[in-house]
Amino acid sequence: MDLEDVAPTVGVGACVALLVALGVPYVAVSGGEAVLGAYYASGPVGVGGVAFMALLTVVVFLSGTRGTAEPDLVAGLALVLGVATFLLTVVWALAVDETLLFNLPASATWMTSHRWVVVAVAAVVPLGAAGYVRGVLWP
Repeated sequence: MDLEDVAPTVGVGACVALLVALGVPYVAVSGGEAVLGAYYASGPVGVGGVAFMALLTVVVFLSGTRGTAEPDLVAGLALVLGVATFLLTVVWALAVDETLLFNLPASATWMTSHRWVVVAVAAVVPLGAAGYVRGVLWP
C-alpha cells in the first residue's frame, strides 16, 4: 500500500470519527439539553466551527484522491485545515466550564472526559494530512 493512498483515507476516517464523537452526546444524553447547548457553544466558535472544519477537510481530502485538484496543493491544504481543526478543538475543550458538566444527569458522568476524547480524535486529522504530504511530495 502506498502512503499517498492510505493517508487521505486515514484523514477522512478521522474527520468522520470526529463528527461522530461530537454527535454522541446528542443521542446518548437525555434531560440536559440546556447544558449541552452551553457545552457545545463554549469557546470562540464552539463545536460548529470544529464540525465545519472537519467537513471542509473531508472535501479537500476527497478532491485530492479523486483527481479533481493537484495532489500537492490538496496535501498542503489538508495539512493546514487539519492543524486548524485540531487547534480549534483544543481551544473549545479548554474553554468548557467544568462546573457546567456537573449539571448533567447522573447517567452522563462520562461527559467529563468527552471533550478530551474529541481532542484525541481530532489529533489524528493532521497526522493523516501530514502522511498525505509525505506521500505526495516524497514518494
